[in-house]
Amino acid sequence: MPLVGQLFKRTRQLSAAYRDVGRLREIVRVLLNHGFGYLLENVDIPGMGRIKARRSKTHRVLSAPQRALQVIADLGPTYVKIGQILSTRPDLIPASFVEAFQTLQDDVSPLDEQAIRGVIKEALKNEPEVLFDEFDPRPLASASIAQVHRAKLKTGEEVVLKVRRPGVRSTILKDLEILMFLARQIERNFPDATFFDLSGIVKEIEVSIRAETDFLVEAGNLRRFALNFQDKPEIKIPVVYRDFTTSSLLTMEYLAGVKITKAREAGRNMEVIGDRYLGAAFKMLFEDGLFHGDLHPGNVIVMEDDVLGFIDFGMVGRLTPDMKDNVIDCMFGLLTMDFRTIARIFWEIGIKDESVSHAQFEADVVEVMERHLVGKSISDLQMGQFFMDILDGAVRHRIRVTTHYTMLFKALVTTEGMAKMLVPDINPLEVSRPYIETLVKHRYSLDRFSREYYYHLSTLGRLLNRLPFALGQLFSDIEERKLRLTVDVNVLPDIRKEIRRTDDRRLMAAVAVGAMVAGSLALDFGAPIFLGLPLLSTLLFALALFAVAFLILGYPRRNG
Repeated sequence: MPLVGQLFKRTRQLSAAYRDVGRLREIVRVLLNHGFGYLLENVDIPGMGRIKARRSKTHRVLSAPQRALQVIADLGPTYVKIGQILSTRPDLIPASFVEAFQTLQDDVSPLDEQAIRGVIKEALKNEPEVLFDEFDPRPLASASIAQVHRAKLKTGEEVVLKVRRPGVRSTILKDLEILMFLARQIERNFPDATFFDLSGIVKEIEVSIRAETDFLVEAGNLRRFALNFQDKPEIKIPVVYRDFTTSSLLTMEYLAGVKITKAREAGRNMEVIGDRYLGAAFKMLFEDGLFHGDLHPGNVIVMEDDVLGFIDFGMVGRLTPDMKDNVIDCMFGLLTMDFRTIARIFWEIGIKDESVSHAQFEADVVEVMERHLVGKSISDLQMGQFFMDILDGAVRHRIRVTTHYTMLFKALVTTEGMAKMLVPDINPLEVSRPYIETLVKHRYSLDRFSREYYYHLSTLGRLLNRLPFALGQLFSDIEERKLRLTVDVNVLPDIRKEIRRTDDRRLMAAVAVGAMVAGSLALDFGAPIFLGLPLLSTLLFALALFAVAFLILGYPRRNG
């Protein structure tokens, strides 16, 4: 079955890649034109044969990240979105590519009015004029996945419609199928590329894209964030109108205000705005474990009374309670300058496919600390960039970290940058101190200890309840000789060779001893005589001598 499964999977990948041969060739040509043909060298592409790498015209004047940006520009909006997702994964791609991809802008030409009307009619089974009291065909924003329009419900509420571009989901998924095929080819041609898990990266991008192109997922995210901030009147999360929301259309409350980058010009209180922004971000990151994955200036609106409105919840990060505890420990280690703790936590959360020296990794963490702090005060520390640099060092040690952590540290970088843009002399690390200290106290509080003690005690109780039955079954299987032990020993090739060599030596030794004993017993057989001994004894002694000679001289030379 495993072989059949592999063959089926392989056939499916090939058929998916070849479903749109024209697009596959286009992608390959763009990669060749910008000097990335070496990634696909010797891959057989239909209609193009086996790929041969060649130097591009831009090789001498542009760096690899700059050429990667040109590849994205040539391949269109789908790849802009992929590049934006990769810009949040410094554990997967080099820092220079991360910086380059962070410059990608998701602004594309707007769709014509008829196309937008068609999506709305298909989603809600009626014309916009019938569904809404007002509908503005001019887009507020136009991106690669969706376009945003203002409207007004029959009941008077001002809303915005997030309309998914027609066919964009299937187009992106088709491109990802092709990328999966190419990733498999690269991994096959370059074994060292398996560490970067290119096919895994494509799978992660696909998960993110599927969530971001299904507006029912975003609607669920909005409702969860609204629940988390229901006791925070200074933060506004748009209301979702479920009757006007489908997988291709999201209808939510319109938030009137100015973008946070324009708040100073509008005469708003920047100190208050900065405190509220950091407070909301730290609550999401450290308390809730559910955070906005892309809280850049375009997604924050300053409303009346300096209320902050958050929009665009397509990319969301989640942390389990254990993950949240690790993050809190990291932050507390940063506040107390306990870098051994930080190194230990990163070591524990990292995915290590091979042996890695903890001492060397810890030394690198200390080196990052010295680089960020020597000659500076703790108030100058950029905590987000500090953690990103540790992630970069982890990659050098071939340690990978899950998406949830990398999204969080990227969110920290964005949060710090935004806070200092709003209030240049603000110290985000000090602002985070009350949150972290409160959470640390809560973590080690008697209440939490009691709950965890009860959980472990109840788990132990269930185990003890099952123990008599399990022991009875074990003894019964032993008595009835039904107990079977399966041992799977994974022996290294050199050890296997040594075992075979030892077995062969034992066999030859047995032949030698057996022939000697048999030859001795045959001495009583008498004639015919050869070399003064009975012929049978002579032959058996010769066999024994040959076996001994082969044992001593032959095996070390042949198998050593």
